[in-house]
Amino acid sequence: MTAHTRLNPANAVTENPAFRLACFEFQLCLTEATELPVYKGSSFHGAFGHALARIGSHFRDYFYNPTPPAHWSDAQQAPPRPYVLIPPLDEKTRYAAGDTLNLGVVLYGAAVDYFLIVFAALEHLGEFMGLGKQRARFSIDSITQLTSGGAYTLYRNRQWLGQTQAMQAGQFFADTPPSLSRIRLNHSTRLLLQANNQLLRTTPPFGLLMNRLLGRINALATLYGGGIAIAPEQKQQLLKLAETVQIEHSTLQWHDWERHSQRSHSDMPFGGLLGETIYSGELAPFAPWLAMGQWVGIGGKTSFGLGLYELSYSEWNEDEYY
Repeated sequence: MTAHTRLNPANAVTENPAFRLACFEFQLCLTEATELPVYKGSSFHGAFGHALARIGSHFRDYFYNPTPPAHWSDAQQAPPRPYVLIPPLDEKTRYAAGDTLNLGVVLYGAAVDYFLIVFAALEHLGEFMGLGKQRARFSIDSITQLTSGGAYTLYRNRQWLGQTQAMQAGQFFADTPPSLSRIRLNHSTRLLLQANNQLLRTTPPFGLLMNRLLGRINALATLYGGGIAIAPEQKQQLLKLAETVQIEHSTLQWHDWERHSQRSHSDMPFGGLLGETIYSGELAPFAPWLAMGQWVGIGGKTSFGLGLYELSYSEWNEDEYY
């Protein structure tokens, strides 16, 4: 029996197929001018936390300081937060009244049921607190729900047009390629990984990348979905196969950046790797996990929107990168 047969994604069943996630895109319309940093994840992250605290400290604690369960295996590792904020990725810094910003919010497991709390916090932020140093007010123009099957409008002009629909982890295993020899990962936000207790400043080996991705998915499923997503034996088989996958081409480069922490009143390093990588090898067993990973992210500071990528496994010409 070959490794590919053992790990055929068409036959794979997650340990917890009921693990849910939901992704929303909020279109925000500024009613006042403001300035924001080039990378806006830190601005939204801090402002969202303050708005949640205004609604109720227990809501802020749920999203920002989750309590690990008694069976949490790594006492030294802080549990992942049940959300990711995906900031506008353009480099625009000056905004006028009437300009719009798109903010993505991904919720995991039981946090999906707190969607209306997220909506209320962003509405409160826009009406009473504002964004940036100028504290510019904004309104929520619309909300679009993004799913593996497409996008639909959930809210517009202060009217609800539909209900939230969570994606199940099992959906990512329903339609996977029978064979796959190359994939492309385009890292749209900074990838922040550690190896041997040091920040990785070069292209990560595929085995390291999958180890961190599967670990994050399992941690999210454990905390917010009621159980692990992949069994230890299956995870070890995948990671063994991952060691045979090669880096075919990479444009990943380290990009320095700092954010100012309002809590500590200091600048914090926030650099990471940006660019794309093409991996080659026996990749079909990894396709569903990588597809799910686009909604989850990899590495550090994922709640700020770091570690996001786009997956592609259509054919392309080598002339594109040589």
